[in-house]
Amino acid sequence: MVTTQTEVPQSLGVGYGVGVQIVDRTGLGLAGQVRAALAPELTVSGSTAAAVVTYAVSVVDETAPEYVVTVEGLDVYATNVPEALVDWLARDIDTAVARGCADMTFVHGGVVGWRGLAIVIPGREAGAISHLVAELVRRGAVYYSDRFAVLDRQGRIHPYRVPLEIDGVRQRDLRLIQNDVIAEPLPLGMVLACGGPPADVWRPSVRSGRRSALPLVDAMVGPRDDTRLTNVVAVVEPTLVTLQGPWPDPVGAAAHLLDLVDEAHVSYAVHALTGEAGGITDHLAGAARTRLHSEPARPTTPFRRLIATPYVQLSDFLPSADRDQLLEHALRWEAEFAESGVVGTTGKNNVDHEARKSRTLPPGRFEEVWNLFEGPLRGVLAYARKELGIDWFPLGKLERQLTAHGPGGFFVPHVDTGHPVAATRRISCVYYFHPRPRRYRGGELRLYDTWDTPTGTTGAASWTTVTPEDNSLVLFPSTAFHEVRPVHTESDAFADSRFAVTMWFHEGERPEPASSDGLTP
Repeated sequence: MVTTQTEVPQSLGVGYGVGVQIVDRTGLGLAGQVRAALAPELTVSGSTAAAVVTYAVSVVDETAPEYVVTVEGLDVYATNVPEALVDWLARDIDTAVARGCADMTFVHGGVVGWRGLAIVIPGREAGAISHLVAELVRRGAVYYSDRFAVLDRQGRIHPYRVPLEIDGVRQRDLRLIQNDVIAEPLPLGMVLACGGPPADVWRPSVRSGRRSALPLVDAMVGPRDDTRLTNVVAVVEPTLVTLQGPWPDPVGAAAHLLDLVDEAHVSYAVHALTGEAGGITDHLAGAARTRLHSEPARPTTPFRRLIATPYVQLSDFLPSADRDQLLEHALRWEAEFAESGVVGTTGKNNVDHEARKSRTLPPGRFEEVWNLFEGPLRGVLAYARKELGIDWFPLGKLERQLTAHGPGGFFVPHVDTGHPVAATRRISCVYYFHPRPRRYRGGELRLYDTWDTPTGTTGAASWTTVTPEDNSLVLFPSTAFHEVRPVHTESDAFADSRFAVTMWFHEGERPEPASSDGLTP
């Protein structure tokens, strides 16, 4: 095995005032692998580090390689398994940041955000916490952490979004890995303190005020005599509600927790009309006792699961020369672009500036450059079907159009299969291109999540945002609700527009099944 003697430390990022760097002498490319396993809050460039931790990783024996990690001249870990090495480094970095941060208090546990409040599940039982955090997120909560609750001096919770794993498997649910969802600091509203074996009926005790923050103290990272902890406890206890009991079933508990927060907000709003609202804490505690301790126990909210719309984004989709040719073609025929329409009740395109504002190149003119797309597009179809979870279908026509969104351009939330004439669309594809540098803001593709319930599916009020990068292709299911966000151009010049080629793979006719004698009827 040949090692690479890299003595110059590579930065892994800075987060919460702690910088992390690595000296990789293994030739394994550890910097990239470790960076991918860290919370995005630790890989933010341009932040200032008050302290720096350096990991040096060497190979002791090249014939039977053993990787040794050294910190400040002391050997602290050794393994002959590269995957274990990356996992250990990521977790030790988490610990180093938690202990080295001078301004924040770190508590072991998971965190989600819901209705402007943070729900914290303190503790070191990683598996149980991960299951409950994942279920809460799938039901609409915002993922904040599966490792630490990070509290500032005002008692607000900050994100620490490590890639979530359940039973050793990293989750691919987009709501658990997307970093574009806003995760602003939230006031701490509820603590779920669990321990012991699960109970048949979950009836945790409800505590508010004094000693409600004890589960946070128990799970704190670092010494408990830290004055920061004392100050944080004094800040959060007056407004904190803690549910303490055995571990609940994640599915049922997630429904109860989110619903009782909703009920508390409704109760607060109703009482505010009479000037008797008080604080949200009283309403949270009351909702918890009513929902979790009423006799007989209130039924669990009907099952519902929030599903993030899957998508595939491919960079540098066309060769540079082809991309340049397409842009030149669009600019040359500016005068032929006409107002875009939407499919009306009659199946015809109607111009409706309340729903859509853009311009479209006539189909015949676009066909002059269609040859740039057809081969590459068909080449990614099998991969896209697999990544999007779409079963095989016989390929029908490949519908397409070239559009330009100028100043104020947009397209309201819609599905691409909303009319019978478009019902056979299966995969929607959008290719983005524009002059460089980009001369517009906005125009993002917003892919809405879907609620899956026993009675069917419905759109959700949460989404994934996809930035329209030049020469990139985005593919997603045609049944997904999506929209084009408003475009703001630097000028009225046509060249400043957001250009896109939208294409749809249609399902064709399925072959007739063969009869039992092998002959088609």
